[in-house]
Amino acid sequence: MLESGAMTLYIDPLQNVAAMAPFIGEPIFPVLPVPSSKTPGRAALITHVHQDHFDQPLLRELIRENGDIYGPPAVRAAGLENGLLINSVRLHETFTLGVFEITPVPAVDWIGDEQVSYIVSDGTDTIFHGGDTNWHGHWWPIARHYGPFDAAFLPVNGVVGGVPGVLPLAEMPGTMTPIQAVTATRILGSKMLVPMHYGQFDNPPMYTEFPDLENTLSKAGADQNVEIRRLADGEVLRF
Repeated sequence: MLESGAMTLYIDPLQNVAAMAPFIGEPIFPVLPVPSSKTPGRAALITHVHQDHFDQPLLRELIRENGDIYGPPAVRAAGLENGLLINSVRLHETFTLGVFEITPVPAVDWIGDEQVSYIVSDGTDTIFHGGDTNWHGHWWPIARHYGPFDAAFLPVNGVVGGVPGVLPLAEMPGTMTPIQAVTATRILGSKMLVPMHYGQFDNPPMYTEFPDLENTLSKAGADQNVEIRRLADGEVLRF
């Protein structure tokens, strides 16, 4: 949740997790209620169609008639099936919402679904939000064209398992590992890594989080001279 000026942006807000329990398990700690916007402007950015990033009931509640929802074409199509209007975004096409300039950039999905990451700037500070992308080679051109960044929000849970109905299984991480996230942060030229997408769900063998995640993350940060800025649920990071 990003706030600047008179605009609030939600990126992949999540509240409703019960239906996903057979896959990702029950939450290890309670899901924090997503705060309502206090600004007159509000919008949501969705990275891809997976249920843990595209919570349609929550979006109806958060955005209502006073905001807009944005996502790649696959997200738009999935929303229309349920009567939810989504504005399509295109890679490298910047658009403006209030004080925010937003640019979708490439991401790589676990099972090949369409996915984007977002660069968001309010004219003073710029952040990179990676959704739950896997490792890819776009970090270098993203850094050249859009960097440096004040913070990179990247997934670190390096999950291994399988998506229901997708066969054969592969014992490869479905999101970035801690070392990959630290490395991407360094390449992006970001002042800090804000690790995300970890800690709340672990459901072997379908959804198995990276082992010894915290120690691996700390060591990688020290080895690569990257600041790790962990945020507790509900904690506010001010620039």
